[in-house]
Formats: sequence, C-alpha cells, structure tokens
Amino acid sequence: MNDEPVNSEAPPPVVDEAESPVVAPAPPFDLPPDLRRRPLWTYFLTPIAVVLGASIIAGAVWYTNGDDKTASTVVHTGQAAAAESTAPVNSANASKPQDLLAAFNGYVSQLGMDQGKFAACLGNKDVAALVNRQLQRGAALGITGTPTFFINNKMLVGAQPAQIFDEIVQAELKGSPTTLDGYSANVKALAQQTPPYFQIVGKKPDVSDAQFQGNPNAKVVIAEFSDFQCPFCKQWTDQNIARVRQELGDSVAFAFLNFPITQIHANAGNAALAAQCAAEQGKFWPMHDLLFGRQAEWANLQARNP
Repeated sequence: MNDEPVNSEAPPPVVDEAESPVVAPAPPFDLPPDLRRRPLWTYFLTPIAVVLGASIIAGAVWYTNGDDKTASTVVHTGQAAAAESTAPVNSANASKPQDLLAAFNGYVSQLGMDQGKFAACLGNKDVAALVNRQLQRGAALGITGTPTFFINNKMLVGAQPAQIFDEIVQAELKGSPTTLDGYSANVKALAQQTPPYFQIVGKKPDVSDAQFQGNPNAKVVIAEFSDFQCPFCKQWTDQNIARVRQELGDSVAFAFLNFPITQIHANAGNAALAAQCAAEQGKFWPMHDLLFGRQAEWANLQARNP
C-alpha cells in the first residue's frame, strides 16, 4: 500500500486511551512492497474479469486439468500420509512430511476424510474457480492485504488488537453506526490512516459461497478474507478464533473467504484448495484449524507435481 514498508511480525501495540495519546495500533498484514505500490488487480486478474481454473491462485497448483482419474493416481495412501504427518517427534526425518501433498494428506487422514474423494476434489476446476472468485471479489472490494475483515459493512484491515475488533462487533449488535462518531478514538485513528485501516463501506460483501460458523442470517456477520500461509492471519486466528467462536450463534456468525497472496506465499493457493476440498466432506473448520495450527510444518514444503 503506497510506499510504506512491510510491517514486522511483532504483535500490534495495545493502546490504553486513558493513559496514552491516540495512536492507531499497527495493522500487521501480509503484502509484498511491489503490490503496495500498484493496484492489486493488475497482479491477480487477467484482462478478462472471470478466469476459471487455478491460474490465478497459485503458480504451482497440483491439478489444473480436472482429470479426477489422473489426480487420484498421485496421492499418497492414507496410511503413508498419516505416518509422515504423525510419526513420533524423536524420529525427525520420519515425522516430517517430505512434500506439501504428503502434509495435506496427513491432515486428511487425521480428520478421517476419504483420501480418494480428496484427491478427486483437488483436480476439480470448479473448486479452483471458487477460490478464484473469492480472490477477485476481495480485490474488487479494495483488499490489499491479509487478514482483512468485514464486520457487516465495516472494513477492518490487519490483525488488530482484540479490543478494537470487539468494539466494532459490539457496535454492530447495538445498532450499526453510520458515522465514525459511534466509535472510540482508537478506531477513529485507524480510519484516519492513509490508506484507512477502518472504514464504513457501502454494503456488506457477498458471502454466499463462504464457509460459515453460526447462523448465516445473524445480525452481525464477520467475514474474513484470509490466506492460510499468512503469519498475521495465523496470529489473529491463534489469538482470537476461540474467543470469537464463543460468541457465535443467532446474533453473530463468522464467514471465511479465500485471499491467497501467492506472490509471497507459494503454498497459499494449494492450501486454499485443500481447505475447500475438506469442506466437500464437511471438514472445512477442522482443516482450517490444522492448516493454521501447523503452518510452520507445511509452509515451506515443495509442491510435488504428478
């Protein structure tokens, strides 16, 4: 974004309004410097607005031909994948998966999923197209880094402190402010940044194809555009997801949408596909938690080609 340097991975400072001057908390998020200097859409979209297949989400997606038979022949067996993923720590070489697909197959086995269905799903162009649509949608909404949240029609950028996040949610529950007057000095400070890290936008994003927890018709929908390989997305998830889940129900819901920034996260597109394929078997959220929880295990692995 503009010429600002990429933030470090240190957690953002917590501002005490009673004792400190108004300073916006640092908004950690992932975006390479060159993407900050030019429009995001020039990197993710072709001149034709709608692109099918896996060409946008990753440079090394395993399957792009949609051939389920071919896809199924290159996947480890469940037993082998489980051994690579869950072997005892005292045997370092045996316990670590040797490539990205082996790691993800280990998670599939751990979650009790069907390996053959997972393999076929990885070769399904419709799944890749869904991730691409969400990525394009985020770019059209002005997203320039991850994580970015839409709390109804309130856009919040970065892994902000819990009190900032909770204030916006509570404001929505109480009536959804239409101006900045409804917020604390810290939230107003975020809105005054250039570009803004908080803003009231025209409407809620389309979450019709998102993965949900809570009632999709809830009064407050927290929509996160996220990247499974992004360390700041992991930071937010580690620090907030358990607390947010306690609030979910008829009044508050959580929706996840994919925004893999493959320019700096080579495995993010493949991770998005793996999560969507877990969703095909009703296991999106367990896979979501595994991908973030074990990010360090798979983030730097090579994607094995068939």
